[in-house]
Amino acid sequence: MNGFLLIILGWSFAEISLGWTYHYSNDIMTWTQAREWCQNHFTEMVVIQKQTENDYIVSILPNRTKSPYYWIGITKKHINETWRWVGNNSTWVGEHSWAKNEPNNNHSTEFCVEIYVNTGPNRGKWNDEKCANKKSPVCYKAQCNGASCVRGRCWETINNTTCLCDPGYEGDKCQTGDLKE
Repeated sequence: MNGFLLIILGWSFAEISLGWTYHYSNDIMTWTQAREWCQNHFTEMVVIQKQTENDYIVSILPNRTKSPYYWIGITKKHINETWRWVGNNSTWVGEHSWAKNEPNNNHSTEFCVEIYVNTGPNRGKWNDEKCANKKSPVCYKAQCNGASCVRGRCWETINNTTCLCDPGYEGDKCQTGDLKE
């Protein structure tokens, strides 16, 4: 009987990894094809929200000594437009995200972004590129869904999901509180 309880307790306390998971392909494709590939196989092309996430993504990607590197989910449509992340429309670009002298829009149509995964000083830095160039996609798979939080919104980061409860509600899924409407 004790052995049976230990198995149940051991299983009950097993660590479950929630939050975004990251995926990539070694196949090369245009930025638009890469985004479609991510949407068809996972959730979306990777959206980076802070420097620690950028560093984590670079740490899991295989090193490459030269292009093609990896597409990330930041783009713009016109030369004077602000860079925007797909999916959440954020404009975060960090203070040190771009490689030296980037973005330079070198060919007047560099509206997509690659991330360097080499071993030099540009490792983890970004470069604006023509969207028609071919690189490998980096994608994420979301764990949050419509049922994740009863009265609130699901906030997802690397290996973590948290419910941000509406006022008056609490609990790990915002399930308790004033249920009067």
